[in-house]
Amino acid sequence: MSKLGFFATITFIVGAFTFATLTAPAGAADACVHTEFKTELVKQACTKGGQKEAKDAMKAFMKDKKIKSCNQCHSKLAPKYELKADGLEQFKKLGGK
Repeated sequence: MSKLGFFATITFIVGAFTFATLTAPAGAADACVHTEFKTELVKQACTKGGQKEAKDAMKAFMKDKKIKSCNQCHSKLAPKYELKADGLEQFKKLGGK
């Protein structure tokens, strides 16, 4: 095999891996991290449009209930959005299902 052919083969393989690596995380980032849901709002949003849809649904809920910060209920935000011990209770007290 000539040096040019070898170089072309290596370049093609590296390019294919680079393309696969760059495109895979974008789809993975869109999916919701959790697979078990404690609220219908987030479950429906995740099913409909992934993490972006869930975030938008929660922002609308917060605006409607006049909540100023996600940190009122969440101890950590992206990517897992971990709840505080009373986060779910706060959500339900405000009418969330």
